[in-house]
Amino acid sequence: MSKNTIVHIDLGGSHITALAGIVLDSGELKILGEQTRASDDVKSGIVEKISGAAYKINETTKLLQNALRIDPITSVSITVNAKSMKQIPYTLKANIRKPVTEGMLKELEKECKQEIKNEKTNVIECIPLAYYMDGKRITDPIGQKGYNLRTDYNLIVCNSLVTETIERSIERTGIAVDYIHLGMEAIATAVLEEDDREKGCAIISFGSTTTTLAVYHEGVLQELMVVPFGGYNITKDIEELGISFSNAELLKCKTGSAMEELITKPVNVQIPNVDPTREPILISTKFLSTIINARLDEILEPILGQIDQIAYPLKAGIVITGGASKLKNLNEYLTKRTGLQVRVGSHAEWLSIDTDPKYKDPVYSQAIGAILLTDDKKKQKGEEEKVIQSRIPSRNIFTKAGLKFKEKMNDLFDYDDIEQEKYNQ
Repeated sequence: MSKNTIVHIDLGGSHITALAGIVLDSGELKILGEQTRASDDVKSGIVEKISGAAYKINETTKLLQNALRIDPITSVSITVNAKSMKQIPYTLKANIRKPVTEGMLKELEKECKQEIKNEKTNVIECIPLAYYMDGKRITDPIGQKGYNLRTDYNLIVCNSLVTETIERSIERTGIAVDYIHLGMEAIATAVLEEDDREKGCAIISFGSTTTTLAVYHEGVLQELMVVPFGGYNITKDIEELGISFSNAELLKCKTGSAMEELITKPVNVQIPNVDPTREPILISTKFLSTIINARLDEILEPILGQIDQIAYPLKAGIVITGGASKLKNLNEYLTKRTGLQVRVGSHAEWLSIDTDPKYKDPVYSQAIGAILLTDDKKKQKGEEEKVIQSRIPSRNIFTKAGLKFKEKMNDLFDYDDIEQEKYNQ
């Protein structure tokens, strides 16, 4: 495989997909191709059937490398959007004796992750929210002199089983996991402008088995919430009418609407009964919308409640993305519920002119962003290997409060016996 080719594995709730791309010198992304297979091995971002997931990952990567006629795929990037993810505020204090460097800040983040990580907890992202030098808040600490540096972080953590089961599934194929990205950070990379992050913006990603909220303000991720329901659950509700899952999905996508009140001219749609010996099912588009609206209310209740509690303004409004975001009238639904402007996120400007237009679909936003992030991290790693990293004092500079906090982290993710049994299989 060319050293410039980046492969991303998307472990979705309904499909497992391998996508390959190259970031050109212009900064544009050229998608080389993809392979995908239907899968029920992943639920709410957690691999429940490791063997099944490993088989499909192996199949898609082999098919991808054969179709593209590239060297064997040896490493991939992945994204995480699991239902168990939590955000935790954390403060780290350090005594310094020389001007702050970028290397020092990276070492502090590394130490922060090490302080929190334990057998039950893994840190996906360590996001600096604010810096204080000798008690005074500063925007950029690099080059600043002082005695005491305080950093407030937003830690995105998950149960260690989430990343372990993903890594085990991929490594069974002989492929290494290169980078693990936070799914919403990948999406934000693909669909947000820097101005959106600064002004305040909420992203809602509508997936198959999860719906995720990420809120950005002052340039960084401030809020994160994962709800373990998505487009799959809406389809299952429609299936209860007595039709097959595939016909329920087709009905939702073709004639479904997020708002019953916007169905001014309802029509009846005839769908084959799941029992071939019985009469076809006649479904009104207005009644269909009632079913969809009811499930949407349930899925979005905690997310919209979180948005209502935000103290700072979201001047850039709401951006929606993900495969289930294509539901008709979803924009209008969210605008009515929140009073904010709503738009569909687009990553089209990242794609090279010779990339197949199908990759403009919002279902690809997370994978596009993950490839961009992986390319950026690889370039940073190359640059870092050329310079000597700055050193910071030993870990005894950290506050006792932080160490006590670490002890409490073991209680954050007490999975029940059923989930533990699934993991051991």
